[in-house]
Amino acid sequence: MFTNILLCTHGSEGAKQAEKYVFETMLPGVSDVQLTILTIVDKDWSVMTGDDWLNSSGTRNRFIDYVDEQLGREITEDWERIRVTYSVSENVRFMKVAGDIEETIAEVAEELNSEVVVLGGFMKKPFRLTSVKMSPGLAARISNEKLHPLLPCPLLTVT
Repeated sequence: MFTNILLCTHGSEGAKQAEKYVFETMLPGVSDVQLTILTIVDKDWSVMTGDDWLNSSGTRNRFIDYVDEQLGREITEDWERIRVTYSVSENVRFMKVAGDIEETIAEVAEELNSEVVVLGGFMKKPFRLTSVKMSPGLAARISNEKLHPLLPCPLLTVT
């Protein structure tokens, strides 16, 4: 059984299935497991400011600060949901990293000597214009072709 697990999550329905699998299937009955819960903020978010030519540098910087603060709040709420939903032990580490999604997963997995990386499977969100409710989770998607050659350990995708 695995003793060092890297669980990548961002609050989407697919990520929640991965969380459930780790906490309810992989962890019970296994002692001394180091679980790291990783949330990655895509490095490109800070350049997504819209019509920059209309904004002053001060306006742009305030917007970036606002988005960064909002992302931090959403990630904190997501981690709190995990703590409340599952009995999280002192061996669980939460990490937030900004960077390229695939490269960051591989770098953190290698840095932590993870034995397995667990991800949720892709789940199509409802069409934004016809859906009344927004789906949680960051919008960035993983490229399998880019991720697999970088990984230092097996990947488990939960669907």
